[in-house]
Amino acid sequence: MPQMPPLNDEGLKEMLSQPLVGKLATQSPKGELRISPMWFMAKDDGSIMMNTWEDTGPVRNLKRNPKCSLLIDTTEFPYTGVHYWGTASIEGPENDVGGMAKMFAPYRGGEEAATEYAKQLIGWGKRVYIRFTPARKTTWDFRQG
Repeated sequence: MPQMPPLNDEGLKEMLSQPLVGKLATQSPKGELRISPMWFMAKDDGSIMMNTWEDTGPVRNLKRNPKCSLLIDTTEFPYTGVHYWGTASIEGPENDVGGMAKMFAPYRGGEEAATEYAKQLIGWGKRVYIRFTPARKTTWDFRQG
């Protein structure tokens, strides 16, 4: 079966540095899949950090079942992307304005705007981190097709 060429390590690192929206898939207690859009930050250790409210479906699902998958891809042709399978944990520090601002800066146009946005989000409820740890992946790079 024909396949798109994979994204090389350099291309993957470059793609993960962009302010793209990851799609985190978790499983509900009923076995239904839930896909949640997430801003993210790739870490040097290979994990991917996300931040959300403590009382959300993805957090509840992951506390019960840490198995999940994460899709990160570009939205304009020629497409590149990665689909990861792995596990995730819920971590602190809770309501970490500085860490959230660093994560959100590429999405909000800099750390100053991201800091104000983080404070606003915390005002609506407790925020926690999701640390996704990949176990395997598949990538694609339409630029090579």
